[in-house]
Amino acid sequence: MAVTHVLARLQREPLGDDCALARQVDQLCREQAHTWRDRVLTPLVTVRLMLLQVLHGNTAIKHLRQLSGLDFAAGSFCEARERLPLLLLQELLQWVACLADGARSVLIGPRVLVADCSSFSMSDTPALRTHFGRVKARGAKAGVSYPVAKLVGLMDAATGMFVQLLAAPLYTHDLRYTPDVHPMLRPGDILLGDRAYCSFGHFALLQLRGVFGCFRLHQRRKDHRTGVQRWKRGPKAPAWLTAGQWLALPQWLDVRIVSYDVSEPGFRTRQVTIATTLFDCVAWPDAKIAELYGHRWRVETCFDHLKTTMKMNVLKCQSVDGVMKELAAYLLVYNLVRLAMLHAAARQGQSVWRISFVDAVRWLCARMLGLAGVERLVTNPLRPGRCQPRVIRRRMKEYDLMNKPRQAYETPGNPTKTA
Repeated sequence: MAVTHVLARLQREPLGDDCALARQVDQLCREQAHTWRDRVLTPLVTVRLMLLQVLHGNTAIKHLRQLSGLDFAAGSFCEARERLPLLLLQELLQWVACLADGARSVLIGPRVLVADCSSFSMSDTPALRTHFGRVKARGAKAGVSYPVAKLVGLMDAATGMFVQLLAAPLYTHDLRYTPDVHPMLRPGDILLGDRAYCSFGHFALLQLRGVFGCFRLHQRRKDHRTGVQRWKRGPKAPAWLTAGQWLALPQWLDVRIVSYDVSEPGFRTRQVTIATTLFDCVAWPDAKIAELYGHRWRVETCFDHLKTTMKMNVLKCQSVDGVMKELAAYLLVYNLVRLAMLHAAARQGQSVWRISFVDAVRWLCARMLGLAGVERLVTNPLRPGRCQPRVIRRRMKEYDLMNKPRQAYETPGNPTKTA
């Protein structure tokens, strides 16, 4: 009877007042002709367990048994997750994005998106080492370091929701996989990014889509004169574009250069030079361009929420397909949290950036466990200009770093193995 009650809750309990996940999963399974046997870990139950696991900081599967109240083996959950189509999770992400569009419709002005890259670590398996690569640093070798992937993200600056997250091999340029997220852009959008995104080819690709770009001027461009400059297409295509794609781009491109000073404490840079294709100086004066580029730093906060608060800095799956599904589950949970924050901000009359992310995670955890939770989320105090030194107060334990495989260390129970 207890198992029947738990299954009923996992299959019917909504994640929110307007988030009918059960109906959506059933509909997507029918559309994708995905079939499964009559078992405890159905696609819907598996998806809910994955969300529950992520909400609790990517907790162990054995802990997931206690959280859910279902008695299943860890291997059974791994097999159920392996059977789950990756396309199903991706379609769920699109569905959550559509839910956010309704909450975003009250916002005025063009959609501003931020492109940036980060990284995450994972299990040390041959498949993951081959696909993503290992850090090329001192002491990074087999049995010591872990595979690391580059995370390519596209975030809505108004809502804080990630429109797209891609996992790429570590040692690739930021622009190598950025065109893969361009289909998520719409005509009239504004894309923000750091100096890695500032290139003739990237500006030209965005212009063909009717998208405006606003990036920090690349360090190789020495002409910092403000105003409109005309950039010429170079003779050689960059590594992230083919020769045919490069020759199809226009030969000339106009770019507006804006420079401003930074006087706030906590910023290392005192003068910032921006390259943009927003030419209307009446609608976009220099001061407004500077304010617009300041929104780029919000993506750093969102990456911190993902990697520190939600523990996405290390993923646990041991296959490439498993890592992709785990990443999709993280993105799904993160966007559901941001959606709850959007609704709370509308109810409480606050900016979504003042709603506590941690409190929203705790509220969703309560709902997943069948509890009501406190619907009114905590509002963080407004502290403009606050900055903290990038130092660690608590001392680390004085252990030597591992510089050779674990099997090579001599232990009392294994005295024969040496380096």
